[in-house]
Amino acid sequence: MVNLENGVIKLDQLEMSDIIDIKKLQAFLDNFALGMNCAAVSVDRDGNEVTKPSYYRPFCSNFIHRSTIGDARCAKCHNQFGEQAVKNGKPFVGTCHAGMIDFAAPVIVEGEHIGTILGGQILDKEPDDKMIRRVADEIKVNPDELSNASKQIDIVSRKNIEAAAEVLNTVVNQFAQSGYNKLQIEIVVKDLMENLNQISATIGDLAESAQTITENQKSLSEEILDIENAVREIEGIVTLISGTADKTNLIGLNASIEAARLGNDGMAFAIVAREIRNLAVNTKKTSSQITQLNEKISGKVNSTSSKSDESLEATQNQSAAMQQLSATVTTLLTFAEKLNSLFS
Repeated sequence: MVNLENGVIKLDQLEMSDIIDIKKLQAFLDNFALGMNCAAVSVDRDGNEVTKPSYYRPFCSNFIHRSTIGDARCAKCHNQFGEQAVKNGKPFVGTCHAGMIDFAAPVIVEGEHIGTILGGQILDKEPDDKMIRRVADEIKVNPDELSNASKQIDIVSRKNIEAAAEVLNTVVNQFAQSGYNKLQIEIVVKDLMENLNQISATIGDLAESAQTITENQKSLSEEILDIENAVREIEGIVTLISGTADKTNLIGLNASIEAARLGNDGMAFAIVAREIRNLAVNTKKTSSQITQLNEKISGKVNSTSSKSDESLEATQNQSAAMQQLSATVTTLLTFAEKLNSLFS
């Protein structure tokens, strides 16, 4: 399982199986071992087998590994060869405890050792029968049988062995690097898809809000229009009141003249006439104040109406832009899904 930290692959926890198709690696090692007349197996960073042994020779599989002592010595050699290969950063070729030529090729990704390919179980010269029998005695196996098994080992020049190790190293590390690159792309694409989905959802919310704002702006425009109509109605009423005040003032004036003509008999009538004229004057003054206030209201309403129209237009443009952006994000999301499918 691939572990991430802040979206970055934790290389110290990366395994070969995370980035390499083990079935394909097994098939490659089987064909490589058969074609080169040698054995091969892949192990993880802890030395555990990742693939099954390919073309192990009877000398090793039937005798050396079946001995507890021999198997332990083999494990020690594998560790030593693997450590040396990692240290050198390239394949290491050497002679094992039983006299066979073995090699180790490190699998390294971004400077991190994640596994090793072990191969060999071949000779670059005729087997040393005396040494083979001594090994047989040490690991408690039949000397004659081990000697006969050693004679079945292929003899290959040292140069060819080193070339085979280089080929193995190049191919398997290319598998690993390609798999790692693919994994990185998958992570980036997945992150991209998540971000695009979030953006798409946000755009949807914004578009819905823009639609709501548009509808509210339309309602506001209608209400402003109603206010404009009401202001005009007030103007008409004020005009009517002002005209009535003028007539009332005229009536008061006539009444005052008539009261003056009557003298003392018209004093009460004069008082009423004076109040009528005062009422007319106050009404006229109030009408004038209402007119001034109404003009201010009308100006503010016109200004608000103009700004409302501008806001409505801007909101409609924003809504259209949101729709276009949403379409673009949808297209990008489709591309991301297609890209992701290439690595599925």
